[in-house]
Amino acid sequence: MERVNIMQSKEKQKKIIEIVHKPIIAGSWHGKDANKMAFKRCLSVLATTAIYLFGCILLGFDAMWGRILTCFTLVSGITYYQYMTGLSRGENDAAYGEIIYGRKENGHTVPASECDRSFHPLKGLYAALVGAAPFALFALVYAFMAEPMYYSLGVLPAWTEGLMSQTEFATGVSYYQDASALGVTGFMRIVDRAMIMPFVNIASAIDAETILLAERLSPLLVLISPLGYALGYSRGQELRDRVNTGIKMGDDRKKKREARARRKRQRQQNQHRTKDPQQLV
Repeated sequence: MERVNIMQSKEKQKKIIEIVHKPIIAGSWHGKDANKMAFKRCLSVLATTAIYLFGCILLGFDAMWGRILTCFTLVSGITYYQYMTGLSRGENDAAYGEIIYGRKENGHTVPASECDRSFHPLKGLYAALVGAAPFALFALVYAFMAEPMYYSLGVLPAWTEGLMSQTEFATGVSYYQDASALGVTGFMRIVDRAMIMPFVNIASAIDAETILLAERLSPLLVLISPLGYALGYSRGQELRDRVNTGIKMGDDRKKKREARARRKRQRQQNQHRTKDPQQLV
């Protein structure tokens, strides 16, 4: 019997929470505000590249498990940060949309420029793709130019130039003359690998073909962290609904406490009146 009562009390506690969804004015997914967001996303890709590069240098491991751990830590950490940044921005834009919706309902004129700032579920995706587009296109171009890179000889130091006149010496080191200087492809290789350094760090421990595969997939790998921002922003309205629901639940609890306190005062007053002796006239 006691078990049934406990289960019934738990069922009463598990009340269905009604989500509070306030109307907003939908913003522009490709307006001026979205372009500002795209510029910031572009800077974030540069920052991500720097973190990838220096992170792999500081957390360098020879063992494969260490390289995988480093890749997972850097990529997941930055992607999660981008996700939370987009989620926060989306919630702020949704809250702003509620404000201008209320202003419009009250008869105030809302300029189109202010409406653009409001939440739109595709604004984060637009900003992320446009911001990362220069880097993704760069990686795409290099993906078609990439070739397996095997070990090659370096360039002889400058002090050996005087010895090249000697036949024996020149014949012995003639194969060094084939070493080519760093060209456009070499420069693009350096930039491309820096943008996806955690993955290159793993591939370099396997073989040249795996590195080539990472370079061919670099246009997609570059988009991982920007898409985290897009995903977070798209859930901004959902987070705002949760905030509004929490506010309403807090107000309801406050009203219930006030109602209980009011009923308690009334009972105390009624008990006090019953205890007072009635005056006979």
